[in-house]
Amino acid sequence: MAALEQPKKPTGGAYGQFLAEKRADFAKKCAGQAVTAVSKMAGAEFKKLTEAQKKPYQQKYEAAKEKFDKDMKAFLDAGGEKQKGATALRAEKRKAKEGGGKKAAKDPNAPKKPAGGGYGQFVAEKRPEFMEKCKGKPITEVSKLAGVAWKKLTDAQKAPYQAKYDKAKADYEKAMASYKPQIPEAEDEEEEAEEEEEEAKPKKKARQAKK
Repeated sequence: MAALEQPKKPTGGAYGQFLAEKRADFAKKCAGQAVTAVSKMAGAEFKKLTEAQKKPYQQKYEAAKEKFDKDMKAFLDAGGEKQKGATALRAEKRKAKEGGGKKAAKDPNAPKKPAGGGYGQFVAEKRPEFMEKCKGKPITEVSKLAGVAWKKLTDAQKAPYQAKYDKAKADYEKAMASYKPQIPEAEDEEEEAEEEEEEAKPKKKARQAKK
């Protein structure tokens, strides 16, 4: 069974779209330079654009945002679980570190919470069939097909799926009651050490420059 893939949220507004379109060109011009050179050049070039020239990129961003909202709704309706982006996770990690606490890492061995109610159970059971029918089409087509099929069911036909969800939820709550988190703290500390080392590099260079 293929896993649902969470849609990627567009970021950066009009500038983000401009950068995505021009990045290859900027990267070529900045070959051999620091990676930050690309964003610096992109920022300078974007500022040179008039409002009329920026407008198509803003429209492109708004269209991408609208598509993301629809795809995300379809993803959640199909039983997917929303995961935090890398930026949000890094922010949480920094906040935890600044507050003297540890990052709330997600334990891969933790019991998985059932989602989507009876509909979620229905989709999980029928997903292979729906994916086969929607082969070659966007993931949103799977949730659309599932939604239509679910609406056609009578309350009596939906009842077993709701009962299945209720049981899964009860099992989850029971498992969580006796669950002991097993977060790989050593790995987390290694990651933090690497980040601190990376953050320290520019400062070392700055001190060397002063000398």
